Amino acid sequence: MNLIKRYVQKNKGKYIASIFFAVVGVIMDLAAYIILSKIIAALITGSTDAGFYGKNILYILLILVLKEIFAGTSTTISHTATFKSLKEIRKEIARKLFKMPLGDILNQSSGKLKNIIVDQVDHMETTLAHVIPEATANIVGPAILLIYMFILDWRLALLSLIPLIIGMLAIMSVMNESYKKNYKESVELGQNMNNAIVEYVGGVEVIKTFNQSETSYKKYSDAVYDNARFYYNWMKGCMMQVSIGRFISPMGLLTILPFGVFFYIRGTIALTALIQLIILSFGTVSGILKVMNFMDDLARVGTITGEIESILNARELSHSEESVSINNHTIEFTDVNFSYEKDKKVIDNLNLKINEGDVTAFVGPSGGGKSTIAKLIAGFWDTDAGEITIGGANLKEIPLSQLSDLISYVSQDNFLFDMSVLENIRIGNPNASDSEVKEIAKKSGCEKFILELENGYDTLVGEGGGHLSGGERQRISIARAMLKNAPIVILDEATSYIDPENESIMQEAIGNLVQNKTLIIIAHRLRTITDADKIFVIQGGHIESSGTHQELLEKSSLYSDMWNAAIKGDE
Repeated sequence: MNLIKRYVQKNKGKYIASIFFAVVGVIMDLAAYIILSKIIAALITGSTDAGFYGKNILYILLILVLKEIFAGTSTTISHTATFKSLKEIRKEIARKLFKMPLGDILNQSSGKLKNIIVDQVDHMETTLAHVIPEATANIVGPAILLIYMFILDWRLALLSLIPLIIGMLAIMSVMNESYKKNYKESVELGQNMNNAIVEYVGGVEVIKTFNQSETSYKKYSDAVYDNARFYYNWMKGCMMQVSIGRFISPMGLLTILPFGVFFYIRGTIALTALIQLIILSFGTVSGILKVMNFMDDLARVGTITGEIESILNARELSHSEESVSINNHTIEFTDVNFSYEKDKKVIDNLNLKINEGDVTAFVGPSGGGKSTIAKLIAGFWDTDAGEITIGGANLKEIPLSQLSDLISYVSQDNFLFDMSVLENIRIGNPNASDSEVKEIAKKSGCEKFILELENGYDTLVGEGGGHLSGGERQRISIARAMLKNAPIVILDEATSYIDPENESIMQEAIGNLVQNKTLIIIAHRLRTITDADKIFVIQGGHIESSGTHQELLEKSSLYSDMWNAAIKGDE
């Protein structure tokens, strides 16, 4: 609820205006009921005053037109404020994800994140755009009408509330703590279903290759049926109370009619007043029923905002907000420890130095910590102990935005957005012109294959770059990094998908990328780092050995064995 209060407060003026117009619209509606009740009462009592009827019919028509104008104005204002709020909430979530440790984000399933950012934020639209103005108006309106009914006859007005109160109590009986628990469970089941769908669709190639369609479909269908079964049982459990409530609430006539006739026979109420009260009771109920329709939204809003706030309140990377002066781009690790899971060190008391302008490579067995070192430099995680500095500045003192400007990171998992090749490269520098993007594509060895695509630079690459090969995606990622022109470049096994025919093109592209830059390579192929200024052999989270290629061949048995294995693999 705090989230909703915060964004309502930001657009307080618009929401107050929306409520005002909604209330006026409802009052207009009630005025039409009151005038109509007078017309019907006059007809029943035999009045033949044509002027009275004509004048009041015109009033009703005018009031109904004004009601629609006020209601439409209220809806327009509330939706303008709400869509602005939803945009800001999504932007706030995106900014938060940028500040969170990468591991915390990866631990969230894509289905859950999609559900929160898209579905849960969308669910807030009803609360913000409709519940706030319309529920307020439909509480104020019937309250005013009830006051008028009490003026006509307090006894019948009071009696008309009995069915309404019984109906409200019946409906409220299901809006308890179990409702919140059930709604929270429904959200979790929905997320599980989203995960199963994403996994099934994303893994369809593997499913077909290994003939696992039956097993995979069962996992998907089980998630769908679990979701449907839960909703069926939940609705079945509360349908009786809700149905009774909705049936009884509009039955004010059951109390007004018999008691009204009794009072009329006793001579304690005028016929015109009785007729008006009967008609006005329907006007009271219509407003209350509209409020009831919003009760489900109000009951689940706590769960919705809780899901969103679980991200907004998540821990952040420890980085300063103030820019720092960085004199050079030498990188140093001092007594650095890091673990993905508690008590399982991946980096163990690591000390190393990467000189500015050098080509530095990290090699070693899989799982030894090479890529983790690269990700720590890029600021994807915080260290558990020790410090990392760039140009003497502690990494935690460098704002994330400034750190991002310092580093270009190209990994083996190259993600492309579902837009044109041109725009995917331009991500490196959003201000680059088309000609600058194309010049970079040429230097990175992308131009030839791009021009062979159906629409050249305007070709859509598909979700995740799925319309391109792994090697083509990597070359576009290299081009993107070149366009960014950051002083520190990290290549995390960035050439793993390149075939031998294109390896020379890629090496030339990397050469263009790293001119006058500090280059860090997580090596996939040892042949690509033989000319590195320094090579670190990483094993078990610490440095097994370091030196040039030739020095390591002489002093490191692990490096020598890896080199010999690489040579045999190439034969």
